[in-house]
Amino acid sequence: MNRLIFFLIGTLFASDAFANVNFIDISKISSNDNLVNGFNYIKENQNYFDHWTNEWKYDKPKDEFVKTLRESFSMFSAITIKNEELFLLLGDISHYLYNLDDTVYNKLAVTNYNAAIKSNPKDYRAHWFLAYHYAQANVPNSAIENFIRAQDLLTSEQPADFWDDYAWSTAIAGMPSHSIYAMEKARNILGKQGNIESQLGQNIRNMIVPVQNDSTYESREIWTATRGEKVTFICRPLGIKFLIDSTWNLSIKNYINHQCFISLEPTTLKNNKGKEIHYSLALLMKVVKDEDKLDDFLNTFVSKYPRNNKVQFSDKYDRMSAFEIHDNTIYQDIGGGHLYMIGIEREMPEYSGLLLENPMSLPSGEKDKMTYYTVSGGKNRFKGRIFYLVILDTCEDIHKESYAVLKKFFDQQMVIE
Repeated sequence: MNRLIFFLIGTLFASDAFANVNFIDISKISSNDNLVNGFNYIKENQNYFDHWTNEWKYDKPKDEFVKTLRESFSMFSAITIKNEELFLLLGDISHYLYNLDDTVYNKLAVTNYNAAIKSNPKDYRAHWFLAYHYAQANVPNSAIENFIRAQDLLTSEQPADFWDDYAWSTAIAGMPSHSIYAMEKARNILGKQGNIESQLGQNIRNMIVPVQNDSTYESREIWTATRGEKVTFICRPLGIKFLIDSTWNLSIKNYINHQCFISLEPTTLKNNKGKEIHYSLALLMKVVKDEDKLDDFLNTFVSKYPRNNKVQFSDKYDRMSAFEIHDNTIYQDIGGGHLYMIGIEREMPEYSGLLLENPMSLPSGEKDKMTYYTVSGGKNRFKGRIFYLVILDTCEDIHKESYAVLKKFFDQQMVIE
């Protein structure tokens, strides 16, 4: 079994969990005295096992809790009529036993939380409990997925504990913007700092490093790339994320003079004669001043082409403008040039990074040994407005096919905050 200990900016960041069991109603499970007493024992002693600890330093023996919780699991499992509340409790008992290093209960926790979801798909608690279990078990993708589902199902009376669990889990998943967002949600509910913010709020905020609009940054300083089914490129300072196939050629220039340019070359397409033809996509991001206007920015690129028409390309962003361009002076042997230029304007969002962050998966480490990891964040967004220019440079012979690549890239593979 592997356990993870996290560091945030040099500070030990071990799990300090919250008690999901407080949100379970025993009256919906049973009125039997033995069962009620068993439930109350779990609630009264939860501070011993609602989190995993490396060195047991409590005044009661660990084995005693393992024995009692196993008995509780068997006792509640024997109830013949099972409902959502019971599945949540069985999941919690399993989760607590997992925290006590009884690893066989890891799968039982997942099984019972999923049974609770199936029993009542509209109750946010089961997704919440499952999400937090996954976070402690180092399954960040599943943890964040279930937190988002729980968030969508939250009632008007949102528990601060949910947002504290969300803040802890997103912080260790390398998603500091989400963690800050959750900490502020908890504070708004409580009227004061929540548990995670009071302990680690400043450390989490320090994960996001300020950047200066007027400075110069090498591409490797502000861009990150992760390889999965596709290659994901993220630039927090420029507020953009995009995914491309690993077969595409890519070049990212440094950030200089308030802008950064990217060229993308997808795999070639064949025209109706079977000829392989190259085409390209390009991205230009420019941090602009208050008086700058998107139309003027676009015009500097579009105006040199006499045959340009403003078109309705997409409604994905509220402030955008697009032009279709024909130029028969280029690519004459393959039908002439057929270009598209799309301009987008975005203000700095209140929580920059929310749309860009992905959960960070950590390696498992060595079995039966603790593994220490430093969780880092990234650079903050450049302040103010940013103009984005997306360009398709293609020819008439492969216009339809290359335009489809542009649409898919724009609609499905690119996110601008």
